Amino acid sequence: MRIVAVDTSTALGSVALLEDGAVVFESERRLSNAHGESLLLAIDEGMKHLGWRPGDVDRWGVGIGPGSFTGTRIGVATVKGIGLATGREVVAVSSFEAVHFGLSLLPGELAVSMLPAMHGEVFVQIADDEPMHLPVATAAATVLERVHARAAGSKLVVAGSGALLVAWATNEGVRLVTEAPHDVPRAAAIARIAADRAKSDDSAEVEPLYVRPPDITVPAKPAPATKSSS
Repeated sequence: MRIVAVDTSTALGSVALLEDGAVVFESERRLSNAHGESLLLAIDEGMKHLGWRPGDVDRWGVGIGPGSFTGTRIGVATVKGIGLATGREVVAVSSFEAVHFGLSLLPGELAVSMLPAMHGEVFVQIADDEPMHLPVATAAATVLERVHARAAGSKLVVAGSGALLVAWATNEGVRLVTEAPHDVPRAAAIARIAADRAKSDDSAEVEPLYVRPPDITVPAKPAPATKSSS
């Protein structure tokens, strides 16, 4: 199976090509823009390097966030377009899945994924619970409270660079895993997750995972013009 995966949900844009379970090409570029100009170039670079054509790819994987709203939309729109044009499968992978992929958990440990959300917040997912966004100042207390209610006595393994923004007490039994490749979502992890998915997603239904509403406001409709009396 040949898979191409991309992630543009953070400043580290990445592309990975997987063949029969092995990563055969990987590109990571830290950018200040939203990846609009570089993503297709990076995909094309990998395809040319291996001599692949779009029709040779069996499945596409895409990071759907949460993360940068604009960056995530670019990645999702690009992969959906390619999937629709080529008739190939598309697999959506969340940022939470990507950062904790490959973590080794000991008995009694519970995985938590935590990513920066800007605005003084972090995106959080406890195991496979519903994702949430929490203020940095209260994130540690909220996570510990919910974990205790979910599985009392569990020790936490917190993956993702968002964990570095939170003040964890030394006696909380929390193990942080924030070094690469568990710091931010990466295409190589997304490719491997996509390879293991038994059923891919309908490309038309793949959408970004925002967790909180995008920072977009709809312009107010102008008031109707009034006729002046003469």
